[in-house]
Amino acid sequence: MSRDVIIHDSADSHRVWLRVSAFLSLKSPATRVTYTGILHEWCRFLGAEAGTSAGAAKMLAATDLHAIAFRKFLESKPGEKPRFQSSSTPRSGSRELAMNQSSGRGKKKDGLESTQSNATIHKKFAALRRMYRMLIASNCGIAENPFEADKVPPPPKDAGRKRPTQMIDFDLVMEIISLPDLSTPKGRRDRAILALLFGAGLRRSEVVTLRLGDVRRTSSGTTYLYLRHTKAKRDAEQAIPDWAAESLKALIDDRREQKASDGDYLFVGFTGRAGKSVTDRPMSDTGLYLLFKQYCMAAGAGMYVTPHSARATAITKLLSDGVPHRVVQEFSRHASIQMVEWYDKRRFDVEQSPAKGLVYGKKKP
Repeated sequence: MSRDVIIHDSADSHRVWLRVSAFLSLKSPATRVTYTGILHEWCRFLGAEAGTSAGAAKMLAATDLHAIAFRKFLESKPGEKPRFQSSSTPRSGSRELAMNQSSGRGKKKDGLESTQSNATIHKKFAALRRMYRMLIASNCGIAENPFEADKVPPPPKDAGRKRPTQMIDFDLVMEIISLPDLSTPKGRRDRAILALLFGAGLRRSEVVTLRLGDVRRTSSGTTYLYLRHTKAKRDAEQAIPDWAAESLKALIDDRREQKASDGDYLFVGFTGRAGKSVTDRPMSDTGLYLLFKQYCMAAGAGMYVTPHSARATAITKLLSDGVPHRVVQEFSRHASIQMVEWYDKRRFDVEQSPAKGLVYGKKKP
């Protein structure tokens, strides 16, 4: 955790921050870091530091009006740059941008702004709403939740996305997987990673935490993965196709030669000249991200695809093959069918759009 809530000053604030610290301690490490950063940002907006008596007093006294002002503040705050930019886009700090903001133009975010996205603000509001619900349930002196959605609706998280997930053409998938050099241990590792991303629809965090003992086989010969503490906060078993299992077996043979045991990480890093020396350190999320981008760009899949594109591609391919949504939900380990439908990129298939046949007047011969 990069920044913790440190308790300072009087005993009056001790209870608030003790409750907050206990609440955060039950979150995953990554979520804890995110929530802590949001809490610090909220307290500073109110004019105090998290963990102090002043911070506790400001939090307890905050109303929905403060939450509305916070949303406006976040909407104007610099954020991640959009994927696409117009040559006429006003530069940050320019007079034109200032005029646009003061005149109220461009209030609806379309994903081409350099300010924080709707999804980011929505996430911050959701985190603070949960923290306040906890404080209310703990009888810390708060009567109403300032971030209750009925009073302060957050921006729509699915509108104005800066970097929506881009799917990869089905015909390119096997070409991407075949790119790694199988004559080297690193190449065999890379192919196994690509095979699992496309063949099992795994998340990055699920890939890098796999151990050798997590690769298993049923009595009938089906290879499957034991996924520990997934995003759904439960363990899961995920079958993989035979072609992915072959790549995985080659990697496991390499790891056994390297004297790795069942409890060791399946995917480890390489170092040295041309990455020929294997390490005992697990591969990082960032390393996997860069590896995936490298092979996708080499295959001509574009520069904007990410490892999550492989997951979306796998889910969409199953749906396009006629697999029922409920079955795909088991594959993707989503909490609801609605999430599977969100991944169903066929909804955006312009080739099937009735607009292609729209004609006014007489049809051309």
